Amino acid sequence: MKKLMLIAGVLITSISFGANNPPLRNELSEKLILDLSEVELNAVHQDFVVVSFYICDGKIEITEITGTHKQLIQKIKTKMALLKIDEEYDEETLYRYKFTFEKI
Repeated sequence: MKKLMLIAGVLITSISFGANNPPLRNELSEKLILDLSEVELNAVHQDFVVVSFYICDGKIEITEITGTHKQLIQKIKTKMALLKIDEEYDEETLYRYKFTFEKI
């Protein structure tokens, strides 16, 4: 059976800079839907991806991305590049979020 895991069901942690923004966190939670059926998550430790980005004209511009799993990094990077952010955010603010994944 093909599983879909929603980022909304996964912890999204604000870790610094402008990331303490509940409306942005909610918008990302609603729009970042990933198919993780082909990703083998670590059963012992949580996998994570940390993304630093700016929002310019409703588009996310990733400045740095790192994490524990190459497939997760690529999936987050690809999906975030396609997102259209509805709300207006300060273009000078660097947002940094940590997405945490766990095997259920």
